[in-house]
Amino acid sequence: MRNGVVIDKDILGWGNEHEEELLKQYEQVLKVGIDAELPQRSFDDKVAYYCKNNDCDLLTGDQKAYSHYFDAGVKTIQITRYAWYKEGDRPIYLIKIID
Repeated sequence: MRNGVVIDKDILGWGNEHEEELLKQYEQVLKVGIDAELPQRSFDDKVAYYCKNNDCDLLTGDQKAYSHYFDAGVKTIQITRYAWYKEGDRPIYLIKIID
């Protein structure tokens, strides 16, 4: 079980609906703009550094959020289409740090 998963600001509604399901896979669910560790103005680069330093995955609707992981010093990531956010009419991507 991984330490945690971060729910990006753009899919908070989906994250709220699926929090119980996520807690079966992760020790904690953190939400950008809700949790103190990731305040309202946490941009993708700060989220990438947080995930790297705290062994967290990221769920996001932003197809380019992965690019900030390389700036954070991550060499390899895995991107998976995890789900579909009906209300937001967009895919949700799971970004995992591999190394």
